[in-house]
Amino acid sequence: MFAAHISYDKQHEQSVQDHCLAVAKTCAEYCTLFNAENIGRLCGLLHDAGKLCVDFDDYIREKNSMRRGSIDHSYAGAKYITEIANNNTLVVARLIARVIISHHGIHDWVDEDCRDYFNIRIANNERYEEIKNNIHLIASEEEISVLLDKATKEYFEIKQKIKGIYKSKEEAAFYLGLLERMIESALIDADRSDTAAFMGNIEMSESYDEKKLWKEMQHRLQHKLDKFSERTDIISLQRKSISDRCAAFSAKDVHICRMIVPTGGGKTLSSLRFAIKYCIKHGTNKIFYTAPFMSVLEQSSNEIRDIAYDENFTEHHSNALAEIDDDDDEYKDYELHTERWDKPVIATTMVQLLNTFFLGKNSSIRRFHRLAKSVLIIDEVQSLPLKCVNMFYLALNFISYICGTAVVLCTATQPATDDVKYPILIDKEDSVTGDYRKDFEIFQRTEIIPFKEPYGYSYAEASEFCVEKYRQNNNLLVIVNTKSSALKLFTLIKEKVGSTAVIMHLSTNMCPQHRREKIELLRLLLKEEKPVICVTTQLIEAGVDISFKCVVRSIAGLDNIVQAAGRCNRHGESEEKCPVYIVRLKEERLGNLKEIAAAQDITQHITEYGKYDDLSSPQAVSEYFRMLYDKEAGNLSYPVPGHETLLNYLALNKKRYEMLPNPKTCSPLESQAFKTAGSLFKFIDNNTRDVIVPYNNEAKKLINELESGKCNITNTLRKVQKYMVSVYNGMEKKLYESHAIRDLPIGAVILDSTYYNDEYGVDLEESEKEVMIF
Repeated sequence: MFAAHISYDKQHEQSVQDHCLAVAKTCAEYCTLFNAENIGRLCGLLHDAGKLCVDFDDYIREKNSMRRGSIDHSYAGAKYITEIANNNTLVVARLIARVIISHHGIHDWVDEDCRDYFNIRIANNERYEEIKNNIHLIASEEEISVLLDKATKEYFEIKQKIKGIYKSKEEAAFYLGLLERMIESALIDADRSDTAAFMGNIEMSESYDEKKLWKEMQHRLQHKLDKFSERTDIISLQRKSISDRCAAFSAKDVHICRMIVPTGGGKTLSSLRFAIKYCIKHGTNKIFYTAPFMSVLEQSSNEIRDIAYDENFTEHHSNALAEIDDDDDEYKDYELHTERWDKPVIATTMVQLLNTFFLGKNSSIRRFHRLAKSVLIIDEVQSLPLKCVNMFYLALNFISYICGTAVVLCTATQPATDDVKYPILIDKEDSVTGDYRKDFEIFQRTEIIPFKEPYGYSYAEASEFCVEKYRQNNNLLVIVNTKSSALKLFTLIKEKVGSTAVIMHLSTNMCPQHRREKIELLRLLLKEEKPVICVTTQLIEAGVDISFKCVVRSIAGLDNIVQAAGRCNRHGESEEKCPVYIVRLKEERLGNLKEIAAAQDITQHITEYGKYDDLSSPQAVSEYFRMLYDKEAGNLSYPVPGHETLLNYLALNKKRYEMLPNPKTCSPLESQAFKTAGSLFKFIDNNTRDVIVPYNNEAKKLINELESGKCNITNTLRKVQKYMVSVYNGMEKKLYESHAIRDLPIGAVILDSTYYNDEYGVDLEESEKEVMIF
């Protein structure tokens, strides 16, 4: 018997045969969700065939001096499946082979040296005859050939579906690349899960009764909605109408649809109601909720958790670890669930979703297959970075039309989805809420007023304007584009108003816990109708349930302005429309924030054109996005250095392919540079360093523990995440020069307490960028 794994205590061993059969079974189950059961089974059967040799068996038993990784055990199964294939089955055999070769890490099939990497790998002959003679221990050649015939039928049925959604060879290659990633995801998850189960001597189990769960969630959600049923004000009645229409729409077969709901329209619970009823009606397996910002995610996650319960729910984002109690087993359990996305209900950030689509790390690839046959709610979809638009739209088409996922694009400010090179294939009946015009009429609680000063305001003039509007309304929210603008306006307004109002500042120079406490204080002050002014960056703009009587917004994208208006008269407290003023700050320096500069120009054009009486209307926002995408058309496919795009690397990889010495050895549809694209992909370009700040006594205690080394480092670093501030390179350099930060041997960076201010956080002049929080 050849050993695949030996337990840590050396008391148990798992044979290659047992491991491969178990992985084949699980991988096939995962792939069944997107109709690739036999493709998945073959990947699992042959993925570790390279371990069927004496050298590897001696290595695993520590009988030779070979090092980890010195034996290429991934090539042999790939070589074997292509050898036994015929002309009809070769194309799917090569797909299976590529997945097998990549089950420990993705590759460029045409690499940076313009070589056919696939053929280089399967040209390997080390120990091959010995391995080939032992493959019968897993399955006979006849059994594998029968499975390959079935897999070929599956592959061509999937390819026929792909034919129905692509319009160019580039799109076809991109979709086939995502299919390879989807199968690879299933194999990586099955392989790691079986190995972990054996090494931990536990049964690998995913025992969720989804049908029962959806019914229970439906009951709990209805109970929550019933609490609002006695409200008879017009806003509450319209929220109920929106919710009922979402529930009714769940009876339809959905690929990709829009949930166009005004800000404050109750879209979180309405979208969850749709998702639960859709799962009951159509037998889908999971519900995913994604949001672009932590402020949105945390608020929505609390509502979803109340309906799903903890045992069925995973909240996956960078700060979730800080909320877990000091328990190593619980920490490991959380890590596993975020890597696998195996619970029925998942709430995560847009960055984690896009990492799952495109990042090169195995932990991101591993969870990709979980999106198949699910409901995916994408909240505030307009916040997608411009560079990701084309790849993201194509990925949504793939998971919906090929993998059976119902996608819901959920926002008041819907981006254009058809007027781009690679449009989202929106359903013909696309609106979950039907005719939404009345919704926007009823929820029109504000009036967006364009700036009248053509040359803009200086900071001093803007502060005077803000103070005037505060005195007219008794409270005011001021939102600007950069942290330095926020700090300057905050300082000037505070000088003018003095102690007659609470003046509050928010930015990402403050740690998450600091911001959270400030926002809670804001809510309390507003509830008690105390005089208050808040000066902040866009971090408060989407999803934060807070309501002012007046908002001043520095000119940005029209979607940002509409979202800012959603923080004004949010629940219809005033029967009259409340003002939202657009102003231009002529001293505001955007630096590298080119997207905001482009958005400002288009917003100005739309406001000056005067076509729309209501700038928050879906029609105005739609025209804004069409103009923006047209202007930025060259930047929508994720441009990278070398006059290349990530989309090309993930599709035809054309430049490298054309330089192959012998292009006939490799189809252009299977030449993707997955590794290069995966290493280059970043949701945002933030060259930042996380600095731990001594915000309060708990933060100081955790810092002392890290400095002394007398703690569980992993757990303490996890807890301290809510006391971290991301600073850019220029800021980091200034902090070092001022001796404001110090390094610890474990790699953490600590800020001196004298450089953290209770009003605005890290107390040094910051660069002009605003860090997004995920």
